[in-house]
Parts: sequence; structure tokens; C-alpha cells
Amino acid sequence: MQEIRWRIRLYIAATDASAVFLLWQAALGELWPIDFERFQQILAAPFAQHFVAWENGEAIGFVATSQSERWGKRSGHLLALMVTPSHQGQGLGLALHEKALTYLYEASLNSIELAWVSPCFWWGIPINLPHALAFFQAQGWKIRETVYDLTRDLSHYTVPSHIYQRLSDQQISLAQANPKDAQAILNFVDYECADRLSNYQYLLNLGDYQDILLARTQDGIVVGALLLSTPQSHPARMDVVWRATLGWNTGSIDALSVAGYAQGRGIGTALLARACELLKERGVYNSYIGWVWPSDAGFYARLGYRKWRVYEMSSRRL
Repeated sequence: MQEIRWRIRLYIAATDASAVFLLWQAALGELWPIDFERFQQILAAPFAQHFVAWENGEAIGFVATSQSERWGKRSGHLLALMVTPSHQGQGLGLALHEKALTYLYEASLNSIELAWVSPCFWWGIPINLPHALAFFQAQGWKIRETVYDLTRDLSHYTVPSHIYQRLSDQQISLAQANPKDAQAILNFVDYECADRLSNYQYLLNLGDYQDILLARTQDGIVVGALLLSTPQSHPARMDVVWRATLGWNTGSIDALSVAGYAQGRGIGTALLARACELLKERGVYNSYIGWVWPSDAGFYARLGYRKWRVYEMSSRRL
């Protein structure tokens, strides 16, 4: 039997962040390069608790967890699990996995998800990490759904003229939000897409009104909205985790919603088109959209968005 020489203890950001970041670079950096600032921001998520495996003063394994509350239900989240290549296949991944699940169970949680929380590294298990997929399935994780990240090059982007004409014919206008719109935005989102309410509330709290795009009737009623981000957005935001891969001038589009009674009239397409235009005007030449259901991918494809990464969303009972 191989002697276990490692020791697993709580992660302490002040002393461990640099060593764990080096571990990330060794274990995942080739496929998933990330900058140190983004890495630290994710690990500092609310209700986060992480564990590091040490051997001879070197961080050789790491597991990150967090917790969230949705619709009155608390859930645990496993954000990342990694082992340095020289120690893989020796049981350390299993030990870290068990450590994380034990901690979340003792926190009175009875279900856990792989990522699927903000901020996070991934929405589930990236399919370009097949060994990770096999590992988690062997530990009882169930694949629930597949989701995509999409991207589009905006270098030569122009809005097809018919998109805005269709809105004009309906007397619907598009405009960036201002502080006076705050309550109308929250009312709309709470009614139409309550699961995105916290996203909108967060931007309003930060004062990033210029990053909220609204569609309104001639009477001023909000019938559609989305969020966008650029490198000039508030520095606390984590809309684009993978700028080290996608490019530092990457922006994002998120949380597009159209009132149920107004769907099928080109409002969503116009919001998306105008958001692309705004990103380009602000110096963004690569647009990123995260967490897209396969059923929605065709909508974005009409304006040139293509799959960038694919994730298998997974969960299990504790």
C-alpha cells in the first residue's frame, strides 16, 4: 500500500492563493488559461470554502466549494477539483472530493451541483476535460443537461437594416437604461424572468446603467431587456471569466428576456443586434454569451454566434 504523504487543510487566501494558482496552471492552464485576478475573484465567492492538499511545501491538490440559495432552497456547489499531473491516479482526487462533500453535508445541505452558480469557472463539466467527466460520473454525479458558451467576432459587424425597421413599424424603441428606469426594470424582470432578477439588481447596485439595454413601447412600457459588459464595466463584475483565452477586448451579452406577450415580433433579435453594435462601438471585437441552452442556440446563430465551449451540467445527492 502506498504511503499517504499529503495533508489536506482549509484554503487561506492570503497565504495559499499564489500556490494554488500555480497548481491551476500545471493541471488546467493549457486548456483553460485564466488570469490571477479573475481566479481570486471566483474563489472569493460568497459562502465559499476551499481545501488544499500539501506535500513537502507544495500545493498538489485543490477543491473549491460554495453555497447558494434559489427559490428558498439552499444548494452546495463544487466549483473546481484539480490535482497536479505528477500526483494524479493516486487517490488524491477522491480524497479531495470526499472532503468537499463531507463539508457540504455537515453544512446541512442535501444536494450539490457542479458549478452552476455565479461566480464560477464553468457551468458544468467541460467536455474538453473527458477524464473529469468520467471521474465525476464514477462518483455518482448525474448528467442533467448540456449547455453552451457562444462567441462571435464583431470586427466587421453591421446590423441588417430590416431588424430595426421591424421594430420601428411597431413603434418600439431601444435605449440604454438610466437611474430613473430602475424600478421598471426590476418589475419587468421579476415578472418575466425572475431567475435573472439578481443579475439585474447587481448591475443596478453597481451603477452600470449603460450596460442595461431596454426595449420599450411608445407608452414607455418595458417589453424586453438584456445585459452587456465591456472591459470598461465595473471591475467587480465577472461576466467574462476567460478573457485570457478569448482576448482582453472581449465583451459579453447576458440575460436577454422579452415579455411573453411580445415574443415572435423581432424584439429579441433587435436587442441582440443593438447589443452587438454597442459592444463594437465601445471597442469590443469579440462577443461572448455564456450558458445557452441547445434549444436557444439557433436564435443566436441567426446573428452569427457559434459554439465555443460545451458543458455537461451535473448534480448529486449528499
